[in-house]
Amino acid sequence: MKEGYKFIKSPDGKEREIDWEELNQLKKDILWIYDENFGDIISVFAPDYSFKSNYWEYLTLDGDKWFYDEEKAFYHLGCLMVLLCCCSEYVDIASGSQDVFERDNLPVIKKYVKEYQPRNESEKLIKEKVLLGLSIASSMTPENLMNNEFVHKRTSEYYKGLNELGNKIIKNYYEEKLK
Repeated sequence: MKEGYKFIKSPDGKEREIDWEELNQLKKDILWIYDENFGDIISVFAPDYSFKSNYWEYLTLDGDKWFYDEEKAFYHLGCLMVLLCCCSEYVDIASGSQDVFERDNLPVIKKYVKEYQPRNESEKLIKEKVLLGLSIASSMTPENLMNNEFVHKRTSEYYKGLNELGNKIIKNYYEEKLK
């Protein structure tokens, strides 16, 4: 293993090395989500044409001693936030986009999120919201997705406290950067 080694685990359990270019793109995606959606996580803008990575796989991001815990925490929390925004995009039938997740990937995404061990209460709350969003997404039928009037029975539960939770995470990130 070379110094600076970083990896994620694929669905089959194998490690895949991450290079700096991929890690930098992930950081750009996270920061774009933070910047674009602060203040309104419910009516999120996460265009499927821009967000094509398997963000759930980055929840397994790890590395050697040179990949510091603070860095890992940024990427893990950021990926949870990207997934949260994608869930908001998906469950909003009228104005969102269900193309943010391929329907066949929903069980795999849910598995990664379930297996993720949150490091604090904020991550735990985001994980729970993401799992709820994925559950809603998984239970929607093709007919539901074609009906712009459809609102899932658990959508209000999903939206409850969502802006406050998301804004707290984003605000904390920027406040820490300004210290």
